[in-house]
Amino acid sequence: MGTSSVWLAAIESLVLIIAALAVLASARLRGLSRFLFALAALNFAWDLIVPWLAKTHFVEALSANASWGARLFIARTLTLSGVALMGLTLIGSGITRRDLFLCRGNLAAPAGPIPWLGLRKPIPWTLFGPLLLLVFSVALPLFLYFSIKPNFAASGRILHFLPWILLLAAFNAANEEFQFRSVLLAHLRHFLSPAEAVFLTAFLFGLGHFYGQPSGPIGVVMAGIAGWIWARSMIETRGFVWAFFIHMVQDIVIFSFLAVSTAN
Repeated sequence: MGTSSVWLAAIESLVLIIAALAVLASARLRGLSRFLFALAALNFAWDLIVPWLAKTHFVEALSANASWGARLFIARTLTLSGVALMGLTLIGSGITRRDLFLCRGNLAAPAGPIPWLGLRKPIPWTLFGPLLLLVFSVALPLFLYFSIKPNFAASGRILHFLPWILLLAAFNAANEEFQFRSVLLAHLRHFLSPAEAVFLTAFLFGLGHFYGQPSGPIGVVMAGIAGWIWARSMIETRGFVWAFFIHMVQDIVIFSFLAVSTAN
């Protein structure tokens, strides 16, 4: 991470902290300070703490002789710093486990109409969830095929690293759902309508994928749409399961493609 990027990330976090402190002066907006502090924590952890930890002697030594899967897992565990910092914003907030959607919820709850997806009347998530998996299972592999150009001659690597791929997918899905949706939606619950909160968290999730996977402008749109749907699933089912499960399946696809696009 270059010096300019470090300074930019630091300035972004500082601006968010100043904004969080500023809204404390307003009785009407005071509750939004926790949301802004959570955003600052998310930005600080992912853009400053994670790159710093990755360059420490301990992490570099740990990763030096590790396999591809182990190296990737070590790198992903560094993002737990975001969980720790965002967790601090929950102290004294009165937010419960249910407010964070950390429960099973009603898996068969109705999914509201989404006209632009052709969904004009409510259908149960037990039908909508599998349909989404079908759509994503076509769109995501196509994007990854043209963006990272996998070497399918090395497809044996997928089976070889399958335990790591499954572990990475489950870990990453739970980690990102907590940081990008659970905490942020919980902090917004009294200040924005569900539709507005879903859109805002989806926008932030999509933006965060510009350099991720899927990446680039198209990746931002794809991740934003996925984040919008996953946030809706949490609110509509009042639980974590559909968002986590669909996210995990998509991550299995992503890590499988990464396994055959890397040389060692």
